[in-house]
This record gives sequence, structure tokens and C-alpha cells, in this order.
Amino acid sequence: MSKGRRSPDAAPGCYQLPEDAHLTLEQTRDRLRLLARLAAPRSPHDDLPEAELSLAPAALAHCFQELAERLDSSLRRVHWPESPSA
Repeated sequence: MSKGRRSPDAAPGCYQLPEDAHLTLEQTRDRLRLLARLAAPRSPHDDLPEAELSLAPAALAHCFQELAERLDSSLRRVHWPESPSA
């Protein structure tokens, strides 16, 4: 009989990711999609070389930094499953 709580069996060679870290990854993906939509051209004029995005560089940098921190946090939670006790 094994002692302690055991994680569900995982396929050999696969990482495990806690559910809250997975949720953070999904939220980060959604924020990246939102930023992509905000930056997408809305008219033919928006796609010209002289067109400008009305977003301050500092605000954009803050968005990217926050997303990077969320990804770092989730990636730190990834782990190899524990070997089952015999």
C-alpha cells in the first residue's frame, strides 16, 4: 500500500502542470489574443507604413512584462510526476 497522496498516472516522459498554472496559461493566451486584436489594422489606412498605433510604448512594455511574468510563474510550476511507490 502506498503512503501519501499520489498524482494521477501520467504518460512516461510527460510533464505535469497544476490546474491553476494551466488556467494562468489560458488567461495569458487570451490576453495575447486581445493585444493582437488591439494592434490589428481596422482600415486600409491602418496598414500603411506611416500608420501609428495609438498605444504608448511604456503601456505596451508593461503588457509584455506582465505576460512574461505570468508565463514564468506557470512554467516554474511544471514538474515531472513522482515515481509510484512499489
